[in-house]
Amino acid sequence: MIYTILFVDEEKNAHRSFKRDFLSKNKERFTGISVFPEPTLEEMMDKILEAAPDVVLTDFSLNDYKRDLPSPYTVEYNGGDIARELVSRRKNFPVYIATSLGDDAAKGGYDVKLIHQKYRSFKENKTDDESPHDIQHLTFSDRVFYEVQAYKKFLEDASAEFDRLMDKRQLGRLNIAEEERLIELDGILETYIDTRAKMPDDLRATTNIQRLDDLISKAEEILRRTRGRAQ
Repeated sequence: MIYTILFVDEEKNAHRSFKRDFLSKNKERFTGISVFPEPTLEEMMDKILEAAPDVVLTDFSLNDYKRDLPSPYTVEYNGGDIARELVSRRKNFPVYIATSLGDDAAKGGYDVKLIHQKYRSFKENKTDDESPHDIQHLTFSDRVFYEVQAYKKFLEDASAEFDRLMDKRQLGRLNIAEEERLIELDGILETYIDTRAKMPDDLRATTNIQRLDDLISKAEEILRRTRGRAQ
């Protein structure tokens, strides 16, 4: 499986380094898209979601080097903001901050697990074995590859289970535990995919109404029994 990385940086030299030092040495794992940052975070998010990459790699400071872009050039956010926004929209989405300003990024309160040294990380060679190694010995390429792989597998497994339960429900064969799991999976997929709930709203409403009707019926039965004992 080859995954697509979207790389965000304001410097052409960084784009060239990403292609030369990282992509060219990991062709069997990754393909890449290099983009310049948009003026606003919302515009940048639109570009990322339209490109639909498997992972995002961004520089931290996106407003320092202006020579490669049209003037006037102002970016009102940094790579840490991209990472936060992505994860808030798509839970656990693979995103990394590749920067020479790691201390600034860490001091800014951004997740230190996402921060990597830019040019050194690009030049790390991947391990020969395709199975995950001890985390302390993983290269940057390894970390990205295995995290994307795990993220994709989680989504595939959850989607397959969701579809299986939906098919079973249409045949009227779901028990209460399976129906609750179906609703749980719907919520999980919605937070991970960030598009739309896979379960139609009318179906979800029907499920909740049926559950409420069951509870009411049980409550009424308990009341009848209680009153009968009292007499």
